[in-house]
Amino acid sequence: MGTRVNYSFTVYDYPANEVVPMAVAAEQAGFDAIWIGEHYVCPREFTSEHPSTDGKKGDHPAKWIVGPDARLHDPWFFMGAMAGATTRLKVGTAIVLAPLNHPLLLARATLTAQEISGGRLLFGTGVGWLKEEFDALQIPFESRGSRYDETLDILRRAWAGGYFAHDGRHFQFDAMQLTPHPVHVPLIIGGNSEKALRRVAAKADGWLNSARIALADAVRLRDRLEALRAEYGTDKRPFQYYVRPNETNRSEIARFVAEGFDNIALWGPDVWPNRDTGTIREKTERFRRKAEELDIAPLEAV
Repeated sequence: MGTRVNYSFTVYDYPANEVVPMAVAAEQAGFDAIWIGEHYVCPREFTSEHPSTDGKKGDHPAKWIVGPDARLHDPWFFMGAMAGATTRLKVGTAIVLAPLNHPLLLARATLTAQEISGGRLLFGTGVGWLKEEFDALQIPFESRGSRYDETLDILRRAWAGGYFAHDGRHFQFDAMQLTPHPVHVPLIIGGNSEKALRRVAAKADGWLNSARIALADAVRLRDRLEALRAEYGTDKRPFQYYVRPNETNRSEIARFVAEGFDNIALWGPDVWPNRDTGTIREKTERFRRKAEELDIAPLEAV
């Protein structure tokens, strides 16, 4: 038998009352994790392009990501509810917009989530792309990259335990402590750009691609990441690749697995519809059938 494939799926723009039964169904079906998306506001007018468009006009996922019908919820509340309803399922963020948060408050949230879940947090972060969202929260969009890097450094020091002070470009504070002992929080960085990949190689414990991805692109980006990890001297430390294939059918996923990708993140609406009027029971049954189609081992068989 080969390496076990770990399946997860992304949750964004769902009715709030569905997330707990969804988490319970995922754990029972044998899924490894759920990833929860984040945005704070839906601007009425915006010109920002989602990174997955790669400059191609007319291909604008931002229209549904923060369109007028998008339902936005706080990922930390969702994670607490999901963690409380399950015992094995990992709960991840895909992604938290770190530059929109003060790093000490973000560190406190991650530490609490890791403790209350019994070590099941996967902390996925990104720089952000929606300028109008930064404007609304009065955080300079142009400096989000340096703010993000500084935030990640502060998070690592906070998770290490004990007192520490910081005097940086964006944040300054005297000696503070958030936890007296080290806490391991897996840092997963999202993004497909060269700048994002360099951050991943230098700082992260794992990578999650933006949006969905074709196999050839996933392989190309993995090869680039491995080269960068060798360049930064981080290629010996444990590292995980989480990939979201373009398609969630069995044959397409098998191609990813054959290339060595063993953490497959499915697009949430492909397994649990978010624009469907069906009942929770009907959605749970559809979810179970999808898990069977992909040969995901149920909890009892793990």
